[in-house]
Amino acid sequence: MRWISTSWGIAMLFAVGCAKDDPFADDGGDEDGSTEAGSAEDSASSAGPSTAAESAEVGSMSASEDGPSDETGPVDETGPVDETGPSDETGTTQCPPTPTRFVVLGDSIFACTNVGGKDNEQCSAKALHTYLSGVLGPMAYENISVNGAVTHDIVTDQLPGMEVGTNGHVFVLIFIGGNDLQPYIFQSDEDTLAGYEQQRPVLDADWAEIFGFLQDPANFPDGTTILMNTQYDPFDDCTAPPYNLSQVKIDLLNDFNDDLTAKADAQPNAAIADQHGPYLGHGHHYNVSSCPYYIEGADNWMFDLIHPNVAGHANLASVLSARADEMYAGCE
Repeated sequence: MRWISTSWGIAMLFAVGCAKDDPFADDGGDEDGSTEAGSAEDSASSAGPSTAAESAEVGSMSASEDGPSDETGPVDETGPVDETGPSDETGTTQCPPTPTRFVVLGDSIFACTNVGGKDNEQCSAKALHTYLSGVLGPMAYENISVNGAVTHDIVTDQLPGMEVGTNGHVFVLIFIGGNDLQPYIFQSDEDTLAGYEQQRPVLDADWAEIFGFLQDPANFPDGTTILMNTQYDPFDDCTAPPYNLSQVKIDLLNDFNDDLTAKADAQPNAAIADQHGPYLGHGHHYNVSSCPYYIEGADNWMFDLIHPNVAGHANLASVLSARADEMYAGCE
């Protein structure tokens, strides 16, 4: 069996560093922009839950051998039973191939400037690479995320920077979208809705180009596996002061995440990790009891207005590793 049994190793990486059955089905922010400096909460003890994915048990399907005795009788319109189980074309019995490269695309969340940089084990992207290398085998690490990037920048700047045409399966980790939404934090609800209505078709086109590039066998002869992220809310889906994020903007973020999830679900080689839900209650309103996701005694996972601190990255990495557990569970 080749499968990832736990994600607790990710949490251990941070502790040291800072003193369905579709494998691609999900059950289901990053907003760089200008930062208003806040105090760094670099405590790994606040890494949050590190959930281990359960092993997927693939049950064998056996067909009944008691067919009609009269061979001239009516034909079963349902067709013959496939005793091999679901077709490989559905992906329900397949696992992602073992990658030889691990490529990171995105913005400052995965550029990790405030937690030691892209190669630091406190960076959630690097931590996932280390984790997967330990359980799947060594793989090259290439982090070409850029501070301030928006979705269109992946198309115009980051994809052209990827080496193409070489052998080996590629695991691609993408965290993008926060900078597309960041300007709306400071706009009126009316301007926010009008702006996003115009922006949405552009985002759709950008993602179509991203998937097309990563799925082109001329670029990647041995294929790619894509892991995307929903955007966390630095303000805990809460309208309380001092940020006073409106319900309209909270709903917009949730709609944005739903759309990311739908985009991932529509691809044969993509999965998505939900960073939004686990982060609630640990943003800037973590200690505001009137907020809907208040957790008594919760830790703050924010470094500044937008970026996660060490504990926040530990949670991001834990969620990513748990999702990877699900993707590779039951693989032989």
